[in-house]
Amino acid sequence: MDLPHYQLWDFAGVDGLQFAKTLVGDAAGRLAPFQSLETTIADYPCSLLRLCENNFRLGVRGVAIQSPAKMRVWMKQCETIQAIIFPDSSKPNLLQIATTKPPHRLQNLALNHAIPARINNVSVLIWYHSPQEKPVLELHTAVNDAEAIKAILG
Repeated sequence: MDLPHYQLWDFAGVDGLQFAKTLVGDAAGRLAPFQSLETTIADYPCSLLRLCENNFRLGVRGVAIQSPAKMRVWMKQCETIQAIIFPDSSKPNLLQIATTKPPHRLQNLALNHAIPARINNVSVLIWYHSPQEKPVLELHTAVNDAEAIKAILG
């Protein structure tokens, strides 16, 4: 599955949560770590994933994100991380080959959640969400490992 013009951005810092709220509204503050939501920024669809207290990952199509003024936040486009997107039907195959560490369990991966995992000793973040209103499994991994992960998952 391909999402045209899809970019990943990470941002964090003392004002990371406040910046997330500025971008997508107060719903960002209600996300627990590894939870996400689908929304829009300037009429462009986006997905916001909370990684930890003030650290977020934004998947966005069609818009460049500007650095926040007067906020203590660093922001960077994820140039060393690649998103690999698979249809929801890939979930059973993924459950067989990916491993996690407690307390994370792939069997409990619900929509709008993510889990850190490993596939053949390669670190991945498995994000189950619904950009374009269709559930997908989005795997984030190092650019250098992306082709190997694609080959494993076919």
